[in-house]
Amino acid sequence: MNARTRALGTATIALALALALVLAAPARAADVDPATVNAARALAEEGLAHFDKGEYAAALDKLGRADELIHAPTIGLYAARALEQLGRLIEASERYLQVSRMPLDAAASDVFKAAVADAGKAYNDLKPRLPKLAVRVRGAPEREVQITIDGKPVPPALVGVSRPVDPGKHVVEGTWAGRVVRQEVTMSERQETAVALEFPGVVRRPVLPPAPAGSAPGTPQRVLGWTAVGTGAAALVVGGITFGVASALRSDLIGLGCTERVVCPDTPDTRDKLDSYNTVRLVPAPALIVGGALAAGGVALLLTLPSASKPRGATARLWISPSGAGIAGVF
Repeated sequence: MNARTRALGTATIALALALALVLAAPARAADVDPATVNAARALAEEGLAHFDKGEYAAALDKLGRADELIHAPTIGLYAARALEQLGRLIEASERYLQVSRMPLDAAASDVFKAAVADAGKAYNDLKPRLPKLAVRVRGAPEREVQITIDGKPVPPALVGVSRPVDPGKHVVEGTWAGRVVRQEVTMSERQETAVALEFPGVVRRPVLPPAPAGSAPGTPQRVLGWTAVGTGAAALVVGGITFGVASALRSDLIGLGCTERVVCPDTPDTRDKLDSYNTVRLVPAPALIVGGALAAGGVALLLTLPSASKPRGATARLWISPSGAGIAGVF
């Protein structure tokens, strides 16, 4: 921008400010005093001077202050241009759009009309330049993860959806189940990309359905305890019975001439009984061991029931004898 253009730009804003008051509705004009007009003009001129020097942050500050005093399309247009030069393309595009939609009456100046038209063209030119970033979630329910981009929350509805961002470096964070996952991404103009927030190794404890109304506390534990006790008792009974049968067969074999280690002569009388004995004698030990373990576990579950569901004075004891086995007590 040369010196003549800069001078023309400054004069344009100053003229537009004056016209904004001269051509405004009487009610609006009455609200703005000459001191405010003078201050707004001075701020706008300072802002444009900074803009011409490439001092866009200072220009944005002055033009923003002027715009708060008097809403003129020319001020908004240059504020949007400052935002664009600062790389804040999303804010710039929104500012261009606002200026392009500013209502103008029939008596508005050509300067104002030109500013509105320029803002609309700038918006259309800038929109395709905006980078787009999508944030996806893996290993967690995406609607439950709290996501931020550069510290600003991302609405759940936008998770997995491409959204415009400014060019440059961005920090994406997701928080879920006490875990924080962080990624950095650098975007350039017109770039479209996606980042995935991975939550590996996070296991959520399943939520159990509530117990039916009126059910006693500890009901699942009670059922499991009684099941274990019943199964264990059955195994103990089988072990006890087979132990008795094996003992009886052994006694018969010894009576037929077999040794204490059940080494028998090969005779028709001993052959069948020995086969039966060898089959039955393998059952008692595992049956008693498994049955005892199941019964003991079931009793432990019953004795540790919540107090509200445990019978008063609950006790239990396991008994095993050559003639059988079982559980005695009060549950």
